[in-house]
Amino acid sequence: MSSNNDIQIKEEADQDFQKIQTHPSFTIQKIEDVITTTVILSKYQSAKLDEFYILHRETGKRYPFLAKKINSSTYQFTLSIREFIRQHTGENPKAHFEFYFGLYYLEHSKWIKKDEPLSLDKFDHFNSIGLSQFKDQGNDIFPYFSRKTKGFCFTVNVPVRSIRYIHSSKIKKIESKKKNTLVIEGEIVSKAIAINRIDAVMVGRRSGYKLVLHSNHHSKDLKQVNHLYQYDYTISVDLTSLATELFIRGNGDEDFDFYFEVYLNGLFEPTVIRVSGTQDLESRKIFKNRDIAYGKSVYVFSPNFTEQYDGLSLAATKYQKEIYEYYKEVRGVSRFIKPFIKEEGYWIIGEKPLEARSCGWLFFCYLRENHPEINAFYVLDKHSVDYEKAISFDSERILLFKSKKYIQFLIKAQVILTSQAPYHIYPTRNPLWLDVFGAKRVLLQNNIIGLQPLKQTYGFLTKFFKTDLFIVSSKHERRYVVDTLGYPEEQVVLTGLPRFDKLLASPSATNPTKQLLFCPADQEAGLDYQTESILRTVEKFTAVIQHKEFKPFLAAYDLSATVALPHAMAGYLEHFISLGCTVVLQEQADMLTLLNTSSVFITDYHPLAFDFSFLTKPVCFFQPDVQGPDKDKIDSVTELYSNELPGEVTCNEENLIYLLDQIGKNNFKMSTKNQKKADALLEYRDTHSNQRIYEAVSQLVAKKTTTNKKV
Repeated sequence: MSSNNDIQIKEEADQDFQKIQTHPSFTIQKIEDVITTTVILSKYQSAKLDEFYILHRETGKRYPFLAKKINSSTYQFTLSIREFIRQHTGENPKAHFEFYFGLYYLEHSKWIKKDEPLSLDKFDHFNSIGLSQFKDQGNDIFPYFSRKTKGFCFTVNVPVRSIRYIHSSKIKKIESKKKNTLVIEGEIVSKAIAINRIDAVMVGRRSGYKLVLHSNHHSKDLKQVNHLYQYDYTISVDLTSLATELFIRGNGDEDFDFYFEVYLNGLFEPTVIRVSGTQDLESRKIFKNRDIAYGKSVYVFSPNFTEQYDGLSLAATKYQKEIYEYYKEVRGVSRFIKPFIKEEGYWIIGEKPLEARSCGWLFFCYLRENHPEINAFYVLDKHSVDYEKAISFDSERILLFKSKKYIQFLIKAQVILTSQAPYHIYPTRNPLWLDVFGAKRVLLQNNIIGLQPLKQTYGFLTKFFKTDLFIVSSKHERRYVVDTLGYPEEQVVLTGLPRFDKLLASPSATNPTKQLLFCPADQEAGLDYQTESILRTVEKFTAVIQHKEFKPFLAAYDLSATVALPHAMAGYLEHFISLGCTVVLQEQADMLTLLNTSSVFITDYHPLAFDFSFLTKPVCFFQPDVQGPDKDKIDSVTELYSNELPGEVTCNEENLIYLLDQIGKNNFKMSTKNQKKADALLEYRDTHSNQRIYEAVSQLVAKKTTTNKKV
């Protein structure tokens, strides 16, 4: 047993160890192109500075500089970056240079040399004076701090992802004030580099209309130890002016995403980030609607949050004034009239207002064909490309989004089944809408979940989402929903998805063509210069198609290449056509037919990879690092599925082509190992998923009816 004295000695030793981990100060001063670097070493350790040197990352070559000793613990060196680049790089260079210093430490009576980066993590205090990017003879020089070591570096003609300087951003309050003003308050924190200016902007997803907002910020605190600059911000949105502009422009429904353009000291271009971070907000205050009338129309504004990034958005829903007035009238008395209409038993189903092609639509079709006794209705916008198909299938059961009949039937609904984006078919697209109308909620997912983070979006404890029944396809998925998302087991039902009935219906009857299918996952698109991860994904898939061994591989196995582009990459359609590929858009194509007629499926993290594996056909997960300024790296694949992905996984094009060649040599058959993984992700390999969902929802409705009768 340790004595108190032993514990005290250990604690003192630990404190001394902590003291020698960092040095007091690190300063970089830039005057024109000359950089002066000064370091003050710790007095708690015996240390001597031997040299400064610059490391060329690409070649590994070291360029040493003598250290000028200012006093016993202060050292300095000066460098003309312009002269350095001209002397040590060729024409049109692209290079990374990292700053290091070599120190001698006295350890156990011996002097030991250690080379260390000039890292923020090595110093308690950092100060930059005049540090900025600049040009020299057509070369762009960018100062930055390494993501890996936090060490000071500079690049030549290699743009720096300045998002690394944004430590955090968090919304603290959203309030809808009088005079139709929406006010957002929060905090933004930068690391190492201070902020000069913050502009807030809104961008319409459909129209691309960009609006610069009134905003201000002020410095709150500077934490020297962590090198963090803290700022409070306030954003004001004049909803009356916004509505007027939308009316004049003739816009329909729109969703506006909020962004910051952050101007950091010394960087020419702004750093663009989403206005996000909502975990601590009071939900009921957030989602207060505002409606603004103009002639015979009304715009209803409702704050919301994006599915992938938890970013703030503003839903603008345009109504005919007469219908919206009716909606407000019935909303006010809905709780009183609900008990008198509950026996109608309406099941309202929808995906997004403009869509009728995935699990929601397939389940609706199943009910109409197999259970006509159920009062099932489907919500669809009359401007949808699927409208004619839906009307020809069952015109009496289609509820036109934002019509009076649609509002009437929503009030009568016993249960509302939604997929993909649960709030989109609600009248004002407000997540708390069902708190007023009281129908049961069923989350009928379009895909097997888990390839993207969902805890903040669909988590059981989130203030912005509620469901009474969560549909899943395997024990593994159910475990994820219970253990990670936090749902009670009784609210999670293992049925399979409606799409699987069609997918697995005699798949062998459809002969696969000699087709290799690229299917990148969709991403949230933002400002045109804020979509680096999308561009990088396009570049990585392009690199595969243009690889010198790809066309010979296609020729060897008599294959053609088809690229199914998601919405975020639709603008690159002509680009992939120019590469000799057949190109389709995922939102317009019959994806199930594509799956059945393809021989190999290649994706980064599209959930249709699971569907393809259920057909016992080979899948390749091509997952290069496409981390950009608008998102963190997708790491949920590793967290959730780890080694359970039913396909081969690689992050570079050479390995991918090698894997494809191995698949070809195996006659494009799925390996036994991957088939076992696919089997574990599909509980029922049959065509009865729709029936199981029908039974589960029926039990939910019956349970509610029994409870109401007891009350």
